[in-house]
Amino acid sequence: MDGPFKEGFYNHPNLGVIRIFQTDEGWAYQCYTQSGQKAVSRERALDTWTWALSEPR
Repeated sequence: MDGPFKEGFYNHPNLGVIRIFQTDEGWAYQCYTQSGQKAVSRERALDTWTWALSEPR
């Protein structure tokens, strides 16, 4: 995707369902189950490639 980061749930081709959100340190993402109910990874810093490959859910 192009443009500024936006909070929400997204589909990523390698990571599956991810949630993008802002923290005190900047933008981050976290992997979730397919239903979006439970986090399955720790939060990680969001980079432009992760954002570029994400599609709105």
